[in-house]
Amino acid sequence: MQLKHIFTAAVLAATLAACSDNSQQAAQDAAAKAKAAADATKAAAQQTAQQAQQAAAAAQQAVQAAKTGDVAGATASAQQATAAGQASAASAQQTADTAKQGAKDTKEAADKAVDAAKKDANGH
Repeated sequence: MQLKHIFTAAVLAATLAACSDNSQQAAQDAAAKAKAAADATKAAAQQTAQQAQQAAAAAQQAVQAAKTGDVAGATASAQQATAAGQASAASAQQTADTAKQGAKDTKEAADKAVDAAKKDANGH
């Protein structure tokens, strides 16, 4: 959902490029902030996915060890799965925070672009 807002703001900012340098610069700034926010969110999401995969792999190892009667191995793998799951949950929260901050930054930049475009429209 946050990414949708970021991309919408980027499109809005790109369409607001009016005749003045101020409004063009504001639109470019908004587009740059939207791209940076999307890139940061994508990177954070990829990290979260990798950690979730590690948790799943460790959980599978625990199941296999338990099936073969390796209680110590199952316990160790379960602990690894728990740790990886906790890291994944923390990473997911960081991803959400990154997206939220990116959306906020993009909205502020888009608002500045709108204001600059309005000033241009009133000045002509």
